[in-house]
Formats: sequence, structure tokens, C-alpha cells
Amino acid sequence: MPKSDFEKLSRDMEEREGFGNSLILAVIAALIIAIISWASIAELDNVTRGNGKVVSTTQNQMVQSSESGVILSRSVNENSLVTAGDVLYEINPIELQAELDKLQQRSATLTVRELRLQAESTGQEFTPNSGLIAKSKDTALTELALHTAKRKELAGSLSILEQQKAQRTQALIAAEQTLTTSQNMLDLVASEIAIIDPLVRQNIMPETRLLELRREEQRVTGDIQNAITRVASAQSAIAEVESQIANTLDGYTRKALEELNSVVAELSEVNTLVPALSERVKRTIIRAPVDGIVNRINFQTVGAYVKAGDVILEIVPTGEALKLEAKIDPKDISSIRLGDLARIRLSAYDSSRYGAVNGHVRSISPDAITEGGEGGGAFYLVDVSLESTITLETGEEVTLLPGMTASVDVVSGKRTVLNYIWQPIAKVQELALRD
Repeated sequence: MPKSDFEKLSRDMEEREGFGNSLILAVIAALIIAIISWASIAELDNVTRGNGKVVSTTQNQMVQSSESGVILSRSVNENSLVTAGDVLYEINPIELQAELDKLQQRSATLTVRELRLQAESTGQEFTPNSGLIAKSKDTALTELALHTAKRKELAGSLSILEQQKAQRTQALIAAEQTLTTSQNMLDLVASEIAIIDPLVRQNIMPETRLLELRREEQRVTGDIQNAITRVASAQSAIAEVESQIANTLDGYTRKALEELNSVVAELSEVNTLVPALSERVKRTIIRAPVDGIVNRINFQTVGAYVKAGDVILEIVPTGEALKLEAKIDPKDISSIRLGDLARIRLSAYDSSRYGAVNGHVRSISPDAITEGGEGGGAFYLVDVSLESTITLETGEEVTLLPGMTASVDVVSGKRTVLNYIWQPIAKVQELALRD
């Protein structure tokens, strides 16, 4: 081949090779420009991840024992479903019951005594009815015996006074009879003097006879004065006895009224204490305050001693709205805002098959929470609403339950692919330059 042809061919090949290289470079440059353009335009969700669990929007119920005592029985286990009012525990109320029985017995005793004193204060007979006897037989019989003894004592005192009154009355009658007789005798003597006196003046009758009549008149007048004194004395004695009778009756009634006032006051106090103590005895049967699921039991053993105020178990309420409590790392919290969309993936269900539950951020804790004391990890607590559910392959919707664990992706806006790629590079560059 001539040299000129070789050189020409060589130049053609060089031109072609240069064009090919230029074309490749142009394609690569165009591809890079296209990728950069796409990366600067295309947007990805800015996602903040965290973990959490499903909880009720209402607080878990901490069931406490209001009384101290020994556990007689336990009716539930952890994860048991309970309805409000269901019996959870029974606490031995022996001390409270003994105190209540004592108060009730005291109330019954005071009630019987009150009825007895009411009868005595009004002067009536006390007869306990069958209800009182059935309720407190010994007390009723004791009060009846006391009433009978008091009535007998009163009757004895009144009998003595009545006898004294009868004696004074007899003395009064005798004095009045003596007075009447003496007055009649004085009238006769006066009549006889009136007859004899003229005869003596006429010397028909001796004067000695008139003197005898005068002496008799003086004697009878003295008898009359003595009789008047005896009548007054007897009347005074009768009045004194009657006063003693009245005082005895008044004293009996007054004493009954004084005792009645004291009994009524004590009975009122006891009857005020009985309902409160009865309520305390009822509270030894611990019942579920709400519908829910038993989450944690702190006292498992029958026979264990609990103190008033001890938390016996925890109930997670059901039938209430649910939410997700998510734990977010403090370094990521700045990107989360109220109202941000959240996608919740339940650990119990494969999200690649069943999808995620949608929700929104409803609240963010004002400060980081340290878990497990000073040395524990810190996190922000974020409440996320649950606004959808998961549908199984059978078409059945999953029932969300408190306690389910999940991961959560909080979508806090958009950012470009270029920003997503460049941000870690810029961060490394910043740290490198700083070092």
C-alpha cells in the first residue's frame, strides 16, 4: 500500500476514534446531567423512624387495695378480659368485720335501751317486740329485766309513801272528828250555861254548878284548839307525802330522760359509723373499675398480705379509642411537627402483605424522657392517632389491641434525591474540615 494511502487511512481512524470518544463522553456527561437534574427534581418522603406500642387514649387503671389484709382469692390472670364490676380479688375482712359486728351490736343495744327509756320517761310499760328479740335477744331480755326492776323499785317507794299518806289521812280524819265532837260539846255546854246562869242568879241553882259548866267550857275550848292544830298538822303531813310522791315520779322520769338523751346521742354517732364501716367491708371485695384486659398482676399468691394503697393489678381499658405511643430519638425530634402523617407497621403482621396503619402526630412530649434512670436512653414520646386498620386476606379487619408493638414512620415533608445524597457527604465534609 502506498505511504500516502496508509497515512490517509490512519488519519480516518484517528478521526473516527476521536469522534467515538467524544460521543461517549457526551453521553456520559448527558447522563450525569440527567441524573443530577432528576435528583434535584425528584422528591422522597422525609421519614423519621421510631418504635412504640398501641395504648388506650385513657390511662391504664391501677387497681389498688383500699384496705389492708390477707388475700383470700384471686379471680383473674394476666391477659384476662374483665368487665366493669367483675370480682378481681377478695381480701380477708376479719378485723373490719369484727369492728363492724361490734358497732352493729352496740347499735342494737342502744336501740333497745332507747325504747326502754322512752317507755320509762312516759310512764309506760316496756315490752320488746319479736323483731328486737330476734335481733338482740340477750340485750332485749336484759333491758326488760332492768325495766322490771326499776318499775318494782318505783312501786316499792310509792307504796311506802302511799302508806304514809294513808296514815296521815287517818290522823286527819281523827283530828277532824275530834274537832267536830268538841265543837258539838262546846255548843251543849254553852246551851246548858245559858239555862243555868239565870237560875243561879235567882238562887234556884247553886253557883257551883255554873262554875263547873264554865270549867267544862274552857276544857272543851282547849280540846277544839288542839283538834284544829292536829288537823292542820295532818294536812301538812299529807301535803308533804304527796310532794314526795310527785318528786319520786319526777325523779324517775327525769333520770330516764337524762339517760335517753345520752343514749340518743351515742346511737346517732354509732349509726353514723356503721354505714362507713360497712362500705369499707364491701371494698375488701375488689372489683374491676372498667372494661379491659388485665395487663400486670403484682400479687399472685393467695394468702399474701396487702397494705392499703398497694397497686394489686393494672387494667388496660378496652372499648376506648386507641393510639400509638412512639419513642423518637432526640436527634430526630426537630423534624417532627403536629399533624405529620405517620405510617404504622404492626410487628404482629407483615407490612409487605397487609400494609400499614395510617395516622397523624397528635402530641409531642415537651421534654425528653429518660428510661431506666440516669444511665438509661433518652427519647421523646410522640402520640400518633390510629385512623385505619389492617385487612387480612380473608377480608376480616384486624382488631387492634393495647400492648401491640409497632414501628412508625413519621413523614415530615419532602426532600430531593440530591439532598438525600448530598446531606451525609456535606456532614462528613463539615466534620473533616472541623477536625
